[in-house]
Amino acid sequence: MKHLFAFVAAVVVASVSFAQSPQWKSGYFKELENTYLETASGTAKTIGEARDKAASEIVRKRDLATGASAKVVNGQVTTSGSLKVKSRIVDEYVERNSQGEYTVYILAQTAKHPGNQYEQVSVTDEYPFSARCFVPGMQQLYKGQKVKGIAFIGAEVLAVGGIIVSESMRADYSGKAAVERNASRKTALVDNANTMQNVRNICIGAAAAVYIWNVVDAIVSKGGKRVVLADASLVPYASPDGFGLAFNYRF
Repeated sequence: MKHLFAFVAAVVVASVSFAQSPQWKSGYFKELENTYLETASGTAKTIGEARDKAASEIVRKRDLATGASAKVVNGQVTTSGSLKVKSRIVDEYVERNSQGEYTVYILAQTAKHPGNQYEQVSVTDEYPFSARCFVPGMQQLYKGQKVKGIAFIGAEVLAVGGIIVSESMRADYSGKAAVERNASRKTALVDNANTMQNVRNICIGAAAAVYIWNVVDAIVSKGGKRVVLADASLVPYASPDGFGLAFNYRF
């Protein structure tokens, strides 16, 4: 039991400390009522220059329809003509390559019109508890942890496959030993059956360890940051002071 607790504690520490890139990094676009949510990236020798390149890409997408030109310098948008851009960075992720250059990925929210208000948008690496936790690799895949998820699936399949194969061979050797009349061959068959039994037990232990590891990791590990949109709704209410509509946000 002490070893089990130590194993679970080690899994928790490793899972919590594991960091990964956000899910929106590979590409995200959503059109809301007042704004656009989209990703862009830029690479340069400094983080500031890379961020400006990424922001310029967002502006470029928005100014194509206007015919005006715009650029971003030190985080400020400058334009020619009548183009006005209202945008904010919701989240940012930075990587550095082997050449020492920085790539900045941004998740930007841009108003369709400068007078529009931003909808409530946030990002989180927290994921609610799900029954997927009890299926090896499924919750990890849902969180964007593809390599880890595939590894859990593969390890559990190998362990279960080992149980099936070794138990089948053990039963086969035991059956042959039961009818074998030659003493030396009978002894060899019994030894083989015992060996397969040990292999089966090892595979059972491995399958149990992988399964426990999977469940603990699925519950406590951080996933790739995901976008959370507020769900706004008008709800009728009545009170001793009167009645009306309440404007609610549900995250």
